[in-house]
Amino acid sequence: MKTYDEKHIKNVVLIGAAKSGKTTLAEDMLFEAGIIPKRGSVEERNTISDYHEVEHARGNSVYATTLHTEWRDYKINIIDTPGLEDFMGEVASSIRVCDTAVMLLHAYNGVEVGTEQIWDYVDRYNKPTILAINQLDHENANYQQVLEQARRFFGPAVTVMQYPVNQGPGFNAIIDLLKMTMYRFPAGGGKPEKLPIPEEEKTQADEWHNTLVEKAAENDDALMELYFEKGSLDEDELRQGLKIGMMKHQVFPVFCLSALRNMGSGRMMGFIDNVAPSAVEMPRKSRKTAAKYPTTPLAPPACSCSRPSWNPTSANSPSLKS
Repeated sequence: MKTYDEKHIKNVVLIGAAKSGKTTLAEDMLFEAGIIPKRGSVEERNTISDYHEVEHARGNSVYATTLHTEWRDYKINIIDTPGLEDFMGEVASSIRVCDTAVMLLHAYNGVEVGTEQIWDYVDRYNKPTILAINQLDHENANYQQVLEQARRFFGPAVTVMQYPVNQGPGFNAIIDLLKMTMYRFPAGGGKPEKLPIPEEEKTQADEWHNTLVEKAAENDDALMELYFEKGSLDEDELRQGLKIGMMKHQVFPVFCLSALRNMGSGRMMGFIDNVAPSAVEMPRKSRKTAAKYPTTPLAPPACSCSRPSWNPTSANSPSLKS
């Protein structure tokens, strides 16, 4: 495995209500990067993260599991968490040590009771957050309804990054408002084809792109001046503004997925690489003790222990974050 500096390591936690698709998304993220040769499934009891017998018997995650993937010269450390309230301790400790939380929302069920319970911890720890609307291939998927629910619950920080062209069983295309590109996926998922935005989608795409630009600009005075001067922002400036907004807990980017069909994970990983803040970019938190913990590789080592974990190959070991 490559050696990465501190800015090229991202620590994310996959969270969401039960059956929102966290474990399946984790499989996608490993498969797309070539870490595993084949995707497992929860139904077949052969996923990387759900390896305990009790998880096989129950058909859902019971423990938080640490994984990693590598995407375009970045290392992404992943914690896959349970969704049931019985195991909320696993979720809370994982959120505490992550840099970015990826909150999965079911494209039909939307914001659920489990979502609300988990969000209490994300909000308490003020974690940068990505909202991923998953299962857009579901026959009752309703992107607009879930987006409106998210805006009511999470507030004005909800920021559309992508929207589906054809949700439902035929789902295979999304409009990306940062890239201003349509991504169309092959039937088996995986790497999408990049296409111009269709004429019938341009009005909607332009409107939401302008909203995205305004949202990015409002988080930084220098970017706001550029926006007033040019009337827009380029892609790098948008990334900068979105990163600042995420760190301030004022931007929650919305992505589109079908984890089951392996559609959308690669683009989201690219965003995690280029926009989601690393540990060294986050502002230093105040602590109850007088000790200072500078976020620099030259400082003495310090780490958080999120939970003890066990797997058949490494025996009992804690999950540590430096």
